Amino acid sequence: MGQKAAMRRTSSFAPQRRRRSPVPALLLILLLLLIGGLVYLSNVDTEVPTQRVEQDVTNAIGK
Repeated sequence: MGQKAAMRRTSSFAPQRRRRSPVPALLLILLLLLIGGLVYLSNVDTEVPTQRVEQDVTNAIGK
């Protein structure tokens, strides 16, 4: 009479594994994207060919 019934362990009371925070993985992905973007932008050909600009520098007062 003095004994309690043995409690069965069910899955709802099982110790839960702590999930790892996704923040470090997201920061790593963001850092890799940033580095990849910088490498891409450093390799893009943005050089514009030079153009010769000529202006008439004669003095119009002499007319």
